[in-house]
Amino acid sequence: MNIVAKKISKQKVMEVRSEPHQNSLWMLRVLIIFFKLIGLATFTHRFDMQKKRTLYIFQYSKFGIVYNSVLISLMLVSNYISIPFRINLKYETETKLTKWIGIVQAIFGTVVICKVLLFYCVDQKSLVRIMNRLTDIEHEIDCLYSLYNPIRRQRVSCNLIIVCILNTFLLIVFVTTELLVDPNTVTWLSWTLSTFHVGWLIMQYFMLVTIIQADFADVNRALQNLSRVSTPDLRPQILCQTRRVIVTNSTVHQLLKLRDVHCHLCEISGTVSDFYSLPILFGVTFLFLTLIYDGYFVLLRLLMSNKEYKDYGFFAYDVFWFIYLIYPLALLTNKITKILNEVE
Repeated sequence: MNIVAKKISKQKVMEVRSEPHQNSLWMLRVLIIFFKLIGLATFTHRFDMQKKRTLYIFQYSKFGIVYNSVLISLMLVSNYISIPFRINLKYETETKLTKWIGIVQAIFGTVVICKVLLFYCVDQKSLVRIMNRLTDIEHEIDCLYSLYNPIRRQRVSCNLIIVCILNTFLLIVFVTTELLVDPNTVTWLSWTLSTFHVGWLIMQYFMLVTIIQADFADVNRALQNLSRVSTPDLRPQILCQTRRVIVTNSTVHQLLKLRDVHCHLCEISGTVSDFYSLPILFGVTFLFLTLIYDGYFVLLRLLMSNKEYKDYGFFAYDVFWFIYLIYPLALLTNKITKILNEVE
């Protein structure tokens, strides 16, 4: 009877696990296609179903390099078209200094995008290694499903979907406001494209950090369930406590598995950090300078009493632009703090 009960319990857990896997599968496909379109996924991928396990296989792709080279050429052409037009464009609230600062900012944005796209071509093998290694780690954690609640992993997928929907919604509101205020599409080439691309670069990094943070949380929770130690917070305090614990061979085996998974997570964290350090540095620098530039106009319209500064359409445009810029930065900062807490 006990054996039958264990089989039924295990079958129920497997059914709970199947739903988040299906959700993550279609979400992963959509995200990969989207990132391929904007040049942030130069690899090729395929899905294999083996022994009730879905294998995500990522491989090196020469087509991705060619595609990114085309995108770089299009960005340079767009700058060649938009910059001369931007020089001759005049706004009532814009001075010569702010105009040239804006032009330099647009050129810098194009340079950042081209460097990021080129970096994804040159270091594509590292990205392929990260994705394949992360897939293996996910499988290792799935094998320890009896030590943690698999429903929490479904919440991670739902949270990522909500974050992407909110980012897309902010983009739609931002672009719609821009169209209503200034229907000139040439200005998109110098501002919106750079902001869009850098924003999704940070979002991609945020998603990987979220997955790794969720894996660390599962390992920590598994350690808590395995040790049966009650702590005031959610972080494992096993290493901080001295007490006699009777362990079985099964417990030792599971501890060794958890140790290996934790080591693998630390390794993948370092690899992800090394890969994204340069692109994120360029991206954050661009967003920070753009925030200063946009914040200047927001404060200008709030503090100045002249009628030409009281254009509520441009004010709404600047505010939505400011929110769209700060949104990925706020998400990434919060997630980095959480993953540091989990690693501790």
